[in-house]
Amino acid sequence: MIGNRQGKIFIGVLAGIAIGLFVGLWLGRETQPTEDYTVALNDLEEQRREDYIVLVSALYALEGDLARAEERLARLNEEDTAQLVADLAIKYIEGDKGLEVTQDLATLAHALGAGDEVMLAYVVTPHTPTSVPTATNTLLPTPTSTETPRPTTHPTATPAALPTSTPTPVPPTPTSAPTPTPVPTLQPLRWDGRLDTWLYPPVRLEPAAAEPGQTYWRLVVAEWQSEDESGGAHYIYISTIDETGNPLPGQRVFVDNGGRTILVTEYKAGTDYGVTFPMYGTLGSYTCHVEGLSDRVVGLGLGAVKGDEAHTAFRLVFQRTVKR
Repeated sequence: MIGNRQGKIFIGVLAGIAIGLFVGLWLGRETQPTEDYTVALNDLEEQRREDYIVLVSALYALEGDLARAEERLARLNEEDTAQLVADLAIKYIEGDKGLEVTQDLATLAHALGAGDEVMLAYVVTPHTPTSVPTATNTLLPTPTSTETPRPTTHPTATPAALPTSTPTPVPPTPTSAPTPTPVPTLQPLRWDGRLDTWLYPPVRLEPAAAEPGQTYWRLVVAEWQSEDESGGAHYIYISTIDETGNPLPGQRVFVDNGGRTILVTEYKAGTDYGVTFPMYGTLGSYTCHVEGLSDRVVGLGLGAVKGDEAHTAFRLVFQRTVKR
């Protein structure tokens, strides 16, 4: 596979030199701003279902929330979603389709109670978000004041005055402190190492210039699919999620390539990806970000080298985050 890829890179470089004079004109012809490029689910049903399962496993690795993963998998309307995840994990193991993605699938399948001994080697412990425990205040018992009874006086004796008992003061009832609001755990960025070591020119991340306390869109997942992994797809899959990791529709996503294409995230049945954008330009052609203050992913495009038109794909997830 490495030899085949090196051959494609060499051919791509030669092709890039030969067509360098009119590549820009051709790319401009293929880009049509402000058009909705959402792909019909029926056209890529099997691939999109696999993409959906991969995303659910990635979110489970970030969140560690098995109940939420089961709820998302239930949208597939399959009787045995655990075995479905396990079968896909075995497919990725046998196809050598990336260690991190394979680990996510194997970990989720194992958590759902499926899988075999081969798959166990890829199981890792998912991250479990922790919340701040609620402080419990224990109330002190209120003591009861008592008075000493007076003895009955004898008819012939002069009664002596008895001291008046003083009630024991009651300590004030402590005021309960307000319950602190749990702060969402900041998840680490899942960055496919091939993006800036395998591709040429490399894909790069430009972090948003957010100040502490500002809300911005933070990139949390960036993955590349080679020609073998993409199944013939040549798309950029983009998702937007909220602070707790739930899909967040209705967000405007920008894809820049000389002009600007504006897409709006809309989560359809059977997928957790908000938008898909078809690529026709090679590496270095596209920049993606969410409207507002947002991280930017720069240099996306077809192939593994500029000029190579092999069908490859990208998967990006942006999370709404408050800068700390």
